Amino acid sequence: MKFGNVVLSLVFCFVFFSGCVQKEDIIAQVGGEKITTESFSERLMATPPAYQAYINTEPGRKQFADLLVREKLILESAKQAGIGKREEYKKAVTNFKEEQKRQLKDYEDGIMMEMYIKEIQANSITASESEINKYYEENINDFENPIAIVAKHILVPTKEEADIALDRIKKGEPFEKVAKDMSTDKISAERGGIIGPFKKGELVKEFEDVVFKLKKGEVSDIVETPFGMHIITKVSEEKLPPIPQDVAKVEIKKIIEKNKFEKWFEDAKKKFNVKVDYAKLENIQGTGVDDTTINNQQNEPLEDFNN
Repeated sequence: MKFGNVVLSLVFCFVFFSGCVQKEDIIAQVGGEKITTESFSERLMATPPAYQAYINTEPGRKQFADLLVREKLILESAKQAGIGKREEYKKAVTNFKEEQKRQLKDYEDGIMMEMYIKEIQANSITASESEINKYYEENINDFENPIAIVAKHILVPTKEEADIALDRIKKGEPFEKVAKDMSTDKISAERGGIIGPFKKGELVKEFEDVVFKLKKGEVSDIVETPFGMHIITKVSEEKLPPIPQDVAKVEIKKIIEKNKFEKWFEDAKKKFNVKVDYAKLENIQGTGVDDTTINNQQNEPLEDFNN
């Protein structure tokens, strides 16, 4: 056989078999829309687990194929009706694309932050055994005679607002009313500012240094923490059973690493010259959180503050 005939034969076979494969690959065709075995399989796998058992039977697959055909019929009819040329459609597609871009950016940023956090956790903020032992020896009384505190606080962003809140309390207004009126920690404010119970090492150091020294019912002066300006009053304190050393060391590791992480944040703020104009937050409206959402969070007070 001549070389040219061999080439022609190979080309014929390739075209013939490609055509056969392509033809077999199409399950259904509706106008210009096709349902291929690949797309059919993808849609099958995307169905909820509860339907998987049925659609993997012969009747189930037939019914599923009919549903996809109906979908394609609607799509083809919509194209013929000119839906794709309408401004409402174009705007919806544009908004979706913008949302996809935003989600991609959020994903990229999230992955970058996750990788970096793992890096600094491994290299910068991991608590060593010697640090844990030292903390235990220096604070052994907190573990042999632990105390749980319940407190109330008012959190405001500026010293001026804290002065106003403290002045209202000194003039006889109930702490709970001032908290509801002024505190930016809205979850605790709804309950008159109450937070806790909490043990030593669970809140930020500046807050704990004050609240553990307060007498029951005593109101603090203004306390500054990384979260803002606080006014604190102690509601109660309860003695707890001693904490075994092995359990204490697990808690201590978390405390040390939390404190190191907070120091890293403060150093990073200085490095990048962070400035926040809290006054501009007052006129910003969110997506709207209703009372039900807030009430569902009541059992986890001041989550960011505690962590």
